Amino acid sequence: MKLPYDPANGEQFWEAMSKIPGYPTGESIPLRRMLFESDALFRLPEILSETVACQDRKLVLTMDATPMRRGEDSLKPLLVSLLEAAGWKLKKLLLQADEGGQVHADMRRVNWVKENLQPGSLVLAVGSGSVTDITKHACFLYQQETNQKLPFVVYQTANSVTAFTSNQAVLFVDGVKRTQSSRYPDVLICDLETLRDAPYEMTVGGVGDLLARYVSIPDWYLAYRFGMDSSYTDLPKQMLGPLDEILLAEAQGIKAGALQGSAILAKLIALAGLAMSLCHATTPLSGYEHVMSHILDMQAEFHNLPLAQHGTQVALASLIGVEVYRRFLQDFDPLKINLDECYPSSETMRKAIEQAFSSIDPTGKVAAECFADYSQKLETWRANRGVHENALRDWPAIRHTLQNETAAVERLKEILQAVDSPLQWSELSPPVSEGRVKTAFLNAPLMRKRLTMGDLLIFFNWDRQALWNEVWSTLGTI
Repeated sequence: MKLPYDPANGEQFWEAMSKIPGYPTGESIPLRRMLFESDALFRLPEILSETVACQDRKLVLTMDATPMRRGEDSLKPLLVSLLEAAGWKLKKLLLQADEGGQVHADMRRVNWVKENLQPGSLVLAVGSGSVTDITKHACFLYQQETNQKLPFVVYQTANSVTAFTSNQAVLFVDGVKRTQSSRYPDVLICDLETLRDAPYEMTVGGVGDLLARYVSIPDWYLAYRFGMDSSYTDLPKQMLGPLDEILLAEAQGIKAGALQGSAILAKLIALAGLAMSLCHATTPLSGYEHVMSHILDMQAEFHNLPLAQHGTQVALASLIGVEVYRRFLQDFDPLKINLDECYPSSETMRKAIEQAFSSIDPTGKVAAECFADYSQKLETWRANRGVHENALRDWPAIRHTLQNETAAVERLKEILQAVDSPLQWSELSPPVSEGRVKTAFLNAPLMRKRLTMGDLLIFFNWDRQALWNEVWSTLGTI
C-alpha cells in the first residue's frame, strides 16, 4: 500500500512535508538521507565516504554483543569486514549488558560513549533502539561540551522502535524513563535483508509501538482542550496516514518476511520518529500506554528482571488505553462533575506518589523524581479552572473528536493477530502478571508532567478499581 509521504524520496519528501499544516517552518532538519533498500549494507562504505570528507577515515562504531544474522552471515563481523576493507580505522565501542542480559539506555553508558568520541571522526551506531539512543545522546552531549558536531549515521538492525529518526532520547534517570532533547542522525540506513532477518518478535514490536497512536493522539488532544498543552497539531496524523489500513494491507508481507513489508514498516517507524521530532516531544506516539509500559519497565529494572519486548508491551497497554477511552466516552457526563472536588493538593498527591512507588524503590529516589515532574502538571491543572469549565461545556464536540481519533479494541487486535503478535500479557517474554499490569494502570499518571486519560480518571474522581476490573475482564474475552 502506498504511503502518503515516503521518507525514501529525499528532498521531494521534505518538500511535501513542508506543505503539511503544522510543519515547523524555518527549522533545519539535518536528516536528509534515508535509505530503505535491498543490499544497502554493501553501500555502507560508499555512504559513509559521502557523508563526511574524513582524511584519516576515523570511525567510532557502537554496538552491543547481541549476535545478529543476515541470511547465512553473521551481520556484525560482515559489516566490520566491509568497513575495514574500505580503509576505515575503527574504534569499536561494545556496550555491555546488565545482570538481566540487556543493554539499557542510561547516563552511565551515554557518558562512557561520549568519553570515547574523537575529534574529526564519524560515528556509526549499529543496533536497535537502545544502542541508537545511547549513541545519539553521547554525540549530542559531546557537541554541547566541545562545540564540535560529529557526523552521525544510524544502521538500523530491526523494525522495533521509533528511536532511529528521533531527535530525542529515552533514558533511565534515577530509575525513571525520561525523554531528553538530543539530536538527529545525519543518515539512516535500512538494509532490508537485515530488517527481514531480525528476530520476528522485534518486528512484531515495531507494529505494536505504532499502535500507540490510537491512545497517544487522543491524550494529546485532551491535554490541548483542557489547557495543559498548546502544541497540539494534526501534523503526525497527516504524516502517518490511515495507519490501521496500511498495517492490515501489509501484515501478510510483514509476517512472511517480504522485503516490501520490511520496507513499509521501516518507513512507518521512520515517519513516527520524525513526527515526534518535528513536534519537539514524544507526545504524538507516547501517551497513557507508554507510561504504563514505563512503569512495567521500572518494576523489572529494580528487580533485575529482563524487560519484555517494548513495542509488544506498548501494544497490549494500547488495548487497555482504547478500551478505557471507549468506556469513558460512553459513560462520562460533564453535568455530574463538581469542579471544586477536582483539584487535589500537592501534599495529597505527593503522599500518593510516595505510596505508589515505595514498593518499587524503598529509597524514595523514584518517588522524588516522579513528584518533581508530576508537580508541574498539578500546578498547571490547578491554574486552568476556567479552561476546564469551557471544555466541559464543549464536551459533545470534544467527545466527537476523541471518538474519531481512538480505535476499537477489536481493530487493534485484528492488526496484532494478522502479524502473529501476543494478545495477552501472559504471552510476553517474560510473562507479565495481572497484578503488575494493574499497578501500572493505576500509577502511570503519577509518573510525569504530561496529561493523559489516566489523569482525568484521577482528577474527575472516577472509580478506577471498578474500571480496571471491567477493562481487564473485557480484554480477556475479546
